[in-house]
Amino acid sequence: MLLAHIRNSDFAEQSVQTHLEDVSLIARQYGNSVDLGAHAELAGFLHDMGKFTQHFTTYLKNAVFKQEVTGKKIDHSTAGAKYLYDNYYDTNTLQNYVVETIGMAILSHHSGLQNFVQLDFKPSDYLRRVTNEELPHYDEVVQNFESIKGNVEKVKALIEEATNEFREFMGKIKPLAKPIVYLNLMQKLVFSCLVDADRTNTRCFEENEEYNNNVSKSETVFKNGYNELMAQVTEWEQQQVTPINQLRNELSGKCDQFAGKSSAIYTLTIPTGGGKTFASLRYALKHAQSHHKSRIIYVVPYTTILEQNAEAVRNIIKQPEAVLEHHANVIDDDNLDDEMDYYRINNHKQLQLGRDNWDYPIIFTTMVQFLDAFFQKGTRKSRRLHNLTNSVIVFDEVQSVPYQHTELFNTAVNFLHTAGNSSIVLCTATQPAVDKMDLPVVLDDNTEMVPNLNETVEAFRRVSFHNKVEREGWDTEQIGDFVKQLIQKLDSVLIILNTKTAAKKLYECLAEQKDAYVVHLSTSMCPAHRKEKLTAIKRKLGDEKVICISTQLIEAGVDISFASVIRSLAGLDSIAQAAGRCNRNKEVEIGDVYLIRAKDERLSKLPEIRIGGEVTENYILSDSQYADHLLSPETIKTYFTHFHEQAKREILKTPKGLDYELLELLDGSFSSKKQPQTKSTGMFKTIERYFEAISSPTTGVLVPFGEGKDIIARLNENIKDPVLFNRLMKQVQQYSVNLYDHELHTLSSENLITPLFNGTIYCLNDKAYNKQYGVTLEGKAALDNYTF
Repeated sequence: MLLAHIRNSDFAEQSVQTHLEDVSLIARQYGNSVDLGAHAELAGFLHDMGKFTQHFTTYLKNAVFKQEVTGKKIDHSTAGAKYLYDNYYDTNTLQNYVVETIGMAILSHHSGLQNFVQLDFKPSDYLRRVTNEELPHYDEVVQNFESIKGNVEKVKALIEEATNEFREFMGKIKPLAKPIVYLNLMQKLVFSCLVDADRTNTRCFEENEEYNNNVSKSETVFKNGYNELMAQVTEWEQQQVTPINQLRNELSGKCDQFAGKSSAIYTLTIPTGGGKTFASLRYALKHAQSHHKSRIIYVVPYTTILEQNAEAVRNIIKQPEAVLEHHANVIDDDNLDDEMDYYRINNHKQLQLGRDNWDYPIIFTTMVQFLDAFFQKGTRKSRRLHNLTNSVIVFDEVQSVPYQHTELFNTAVNFLHTAGNSSIVLCTATQPAVDKMDLPVVLDDNTEMVPNLNETVEAFRRVSFHNKVEREGWDTEQIGDFVKQLIQKLDSVLIILNTKTAAKKLYECLAEQKDAYVVHLSTSMCPAHRKEKLTAIKRKLGDEKVICISTQLIEAGVDISFASVIRSLAGLDSIAQAAGRCNRNKEVEIGDVYLIRAKDERLSKLPEIRIGGEVTENYILSDSQYADHLLSPETIKTYFTHFHEQAKREILKTPKGLDYELLELLDGSFSSKKQPQTKSTGMFKTIERYFEAISSPTTGVLVPFGEGKDIIARLNENIKDPVLFNRLMKQVQQYSVNLYDHELHTLSSENLITPLFNGTIYCLNDKAYNKQYGVTLEGKAALDNYTF
């Protein structure tokens, strides 16, 4: 028997044929929801065809039984793609697209997607491999594969079915601008189905368990969750509620009505404090039931929003295990390029990689993770892409999409709705004109969930803005003096600054304030630390004076209310979010929001914040028709018009080291410079090489805060229980911080960071984590006797 895998625990064997059949069935389920079932099934059926050799079986046994993974690597990923090309590439254009789509998925399923077109127009990765006349053992592979009854007939039938699927797909995307973009995304979607099916089947075999599709579980979660939510609504309606809570209930009711409508891309424009999370969840739970969606996904800009909103949803639906928080990748990306790499890595990493696919009913993740699923390199992030289809996706604070990626984001949204059968909600208090951009989100008429926006904004008015922006700006001492004046007459003040350095400096200036609880918040703290700080703040608000100094992490999604807010000059969208933390529940008639310029901020490396502040100052605050109505839809529209005009002039969309925008590599305009040798023009490998969701990538690092210390200790042990390991890896999300490369380098040079699991996880020691600031590069922190 020719083998695909040998189980580590008991040395059970999985044949190549069994693995191919099992993977193809799982992939078929993934692809069916978007009418690409035959594409996905055929990719699964041929992906490991190259293992049909005695040489590979011997190689595998040596790796498992003798721990010998030596000699020349065996290419088992090319044979299936070459087999399709040799037998089915002909004059039929549609069929050739199918052969290329499935072949690319197969030959890329360990290394990550390759190119159909190269930057230098030399023969592409795809073409070189499928036309390789000297592929080792290829004749043996074909003979062994075709000798199994039914294999040849199955491939032929699936090719015909997939060709019909492709024809239907092209009909769906034909009305969209730049349809080649969506063809390329479809090819990545097929790749995602294959990679996830392969990893899932491998994990199931290794753990000796049956594959379980969670769709039925999701249906139960949505039904029970909606019932719990409506019970809460009924309770609120029966109680004596405040006018602002009545407004929130009315808005959530509008979202409930929209849930019965067909799948579409909707906008949900609710003023800050209007209950966006509750209203959008009401829509999502009901719509997911009515239209048989597989999952609900919230995409947020900041981890703080993720943490709080996920907790709020758990409390509403009363099913905590149904909600996944996915902040960042704490375990390094896999990028396996050979089957034997799987046997080289730690077994626990194998199990974690096998589960890392967003297969949960309700998921909270970040915009970075969303964009990475479409455009980042490797296989680990790409495998999640198919789980974004047939879903309800809520983009919270959609105005926070990085400017240089707005067109890529828009294409991803259009694709998920048009080809991916997903319902999209673009949710914010300050709605950008996504349908007016160069490559717009395609919105139908009447897709705004909230009618009469002007009246709604006025009904939610709870603050008055005071412009104290001066040309020279205020230094730390001047801001501190102003805070001290305010706290003498108020119970609480929130100060939001644009940089961590400025926030830390102001905290140090105010930390010794005797008559108030002074607290600092930043992304240098792990989620559990921030949550503990926020809990302490909420507990003290109303009982004692509170001064909170924070970066913009507190602006969106954090349900907290201060008597007054001071906001350093920024974009109008950020100012609106800051205002949402003032007088949130209308504790008084009108709260005060002060706009200042912080002199100590350095914004040269934060162009969007800088441009946003300049546009706010030059076009909004300087014009009384807007300055007196900062949160009106007309003012916000004017702000975004000027912001995009200035950003277009000043923010490059061309990645460093590349002479083209990524969209040019995606939409076929680059490949049109020379006639490509394939029908497909995707440049996946090049795009993934240059794509960065944020300009400075980060790495998740485990920190010694609270239970994080225990998790670090446990991960230093030889854990053999996969259930325990995966539980620990889920907990890691709450005790990790994302660090820039230069921060990692500094910590490493001071011996303040330690690798675990052969360098796949990193953790900080106690000296690098401070109870006030979180991660500190000086190495002088101590968490002993941690108290608030």
